[in-house]
Amino acid sequence: MLSLETLRNQAPAVFSTSASPKMSEKYTFVPTIEILENFDREGWKVYSAKQLGGGQFSSHEIRLRNGGLPQVGDSLVEAVIRNSHNGMSTFSVSAGLYRLVCSNGLTVPTSVADAITVKHMRVDMGAVRMITDEFAERLPLIQRSVGRMETTSLNEERTMDMISKASLIRWEKGSVPSSLKLTDLISPERNEDVGNSVWKVFNVIQEKFVRGGTKYQSKRGRLVTMKEIKNFQNINKINTNLWELAESYCD
Repeated sequence: MLSLETLRNQAPAVFSTSASPKMSEKYTFVPTIEILENFDREGWKVYSAKQLGGGQFSSHEIRLRNGGLPQVGDSLVEAVIRNSHNGMSTFSVSAGLYRLVCSNGLTVPTSVADAITVKHMRVDMGAVRMITDEFAERLPLIQRSVGRMETTSLNEERTMDMISKASLIRWEKGSVPSSLKLTDLISPERNEDVGNSVWKVFNVIQEKFVRGGTKYQSKRGRLVTMKEIKNFQNINKINTNLWELAESYCD
């Protein structure tokens, strides 16, 4: 759980008391810190905070957990709050999972659990309770999706088909490095990820894509290492696209 001091250092925009002066009078300021205080009263605690750039108005993402909710497989349920004070993003709350074996945060796509997006308006305690209740209602949907991936096995052909399609999520068509061994992207980093279930293959690929580290040769023959992705918007895009791809192998 993050302290207020750590939260302030990692996402100063959370504590902003006004919108960017560039915004018009029609723009309604949603104070993130008040949202978090309301969630805290409902049992949600902050465990992660990220911000794009510095300053007090930038887009930021906060991930919270509620000890009253059950685990989903090997993961904890998270509420993912996104907001900005410069018009770059709306206030939204979506579902996430925190995978314990690799300390990795996932975002559940809206195809599984709809995000709650709110145009900038005041969010009161009643709205927070509604969001908390809706999270409880969506848990079975998330559990069902994870369960299907955990119990569906892939043979070698379907595994390679999945990683081939997944590579187009990380790179644009035609730009996948020719020297990259796709099998390196499904080589697990830990014993807990060994296996051929859709869930394990999905998580191995997701971690490789986001954390980087896989080595391959550039067109000029230079050894290149895949870079870690740190922009939370890009991470969420990869997460959700990979999840939807993985689900397609459970049909």
